[in-house]
Amino acid sequence: MAESPINFNKRNFSSLFLSKKPLIEQGLRLYNKNKQKAAILKWHSALKQIQKRNDKFILLGYLYHAYVGFGKYRQSLEFAHNQLTIAEEMDSPNLRAEAYLNLAKTHERMGNLEKALSYARHSLYNECDHCRTAGLVQITVGSLHLELATFCKALQAFQQAHTIAQRIQDRSLELQVPLLVFYEFSQVYMCLSELFGRLQDIDKSAMYASKAYNLCRTLHVNELNSRYHRAALLQMAITLRKQGEFGDAHDYCSEASRLALVSGDQPCYTKSIRIMGDIYRKKMEIGNAYRQYESAMNSAFSMGDRLCQIEAMDGAAKCLEILRIQQKICNCRPLEFNNKLLETANKVGAKLLMRTTRIRLCKICQSLGDVEQMTEHEKKIQQLEEELEMVCGSCNIPFGFESDSLEVLPCTHILHARCVYEILRRKDQKKKRTCPDCEKIITSKLYLHGNDSPHNSVSNIFNSSTALEASSFV
Repeated sequence: MAESPINFNKRNFSSLFLSKKPLIEQGLRLYNKNKQKAAILKWHSALKQIQKRNDKFILLGYLYHAYVGFGKYRQSLEFAHNQLTIAEEMDSPNLRAEAYLNLAKTHERMGNLEKALSYARHSLYNECDHCRTAGLVQITVGSLHLELATFCKALQAFQQAHTIAQRIQDRSLELQVPLLVFYEFSQVYMCLSELFGRLQDIDKSAMYASKAYNLCRTLHVNELNSRYHRAALLQMAITLRKQGEFGDAHDYCSEASRLALVSGDQPCYTKSIRIMGDIYRKKMEIGNAYRQYESAMNSAFSMGDRLCQIEAMDGAAKCLEILRIQQKICNCRPLEFNNKLLETANKVGAKLLMRTTRIRLCKICQSLGDVEQMTEHEKKIQQLEEELEMVCGSCNIPFGFESDSLEVLPCTHILHARCVYEILRRKDQKKKRTCPDCEKIITSKLYLHGNDSPHNSVSNIFNSSTALEASSFV
């Protein structure tokens, strides 16, 4: 889910570096005009000429992000590994942190979640918490835990990223990094929207998606390479679809698709196809939906984007289940497809998806009269639910499997909203307002307050003179 913008800006280079390396500057101009292939050719030529290791590290970063944008993850890994080699040679903790972060983000998309988490931890070890990379690493860590369905750990990481962004915001004019603040806040909100969406709290998912999108709109830059803007459009499409606003969801998704095509952002385009499939499926246009999912599956497979692949496969499995229930197809095809999805989800470690897939398989086995397999799936479902630990500490009733209203405490433990309200209403001094999971005193009911509006102050930053330089960022 987490991705960082390519900071293609002259401030990343010394004036001496730019004056001696015109190919770099030409590549920057080409990339910002959406001529990515021409830009990459320039940078490859420049890479052969550069001798200084620090300059080479920066250029490798440019190539890494450009190849990630094309969905060429295996090639981008080579650039990240080359960055790490340079960082080790220079014995630079900050450069190591950036290289490890790039490795973590690529392995995340390839579905190697545990390896990605290990790289992210190495990045945090090398980067002090007040440096610019730390917030991006925390967002990546949170996204990885989100995929692994360890939601409390995901929230802890997002909380850290939010805190770092606030700290940078206070110094943003001094540091001249307003876009970094903007990006981190919007990315945290998008991640929170995704988290609550997976936990079936549609209202909170929509609230955070709206905060992210509104924050994007505060920056008036007509830059089609703005990845954060496309990501915000897709998150809005996701939440609107879940709210039943299919027309608006379609419009947001179509706009993201258009921008992705213009900028050559294959991962974003593939995701938009999958989301369009979700919209068609909810409108019960099953034929159109399945074609969208099939296209997304093929594109994700060619990129090696296993996360996008299993999401598209899950959508296709839902279409097959509808057709099976309508008795338009037999049980054989859904059975085979869901088994293949279960195998892939198991390799990734996506436990929530594994549970959903086994529920479908359980129903198919029941229809086939295969009691033995059905019982086996039921046992595995129960085991997965125990491992997920998605149980309210107050009422001991599971959450996240059905639509409900949830609250997150400052300690990042998740409870039913009704349970939190009951705790906060306590007036008896003998029964303190404490979290039932960790017994920490509850001072507020929300993890990130609804009236916490950092985008207002960020907007003020963009209205300052530093905003004039934002258009050269991607």
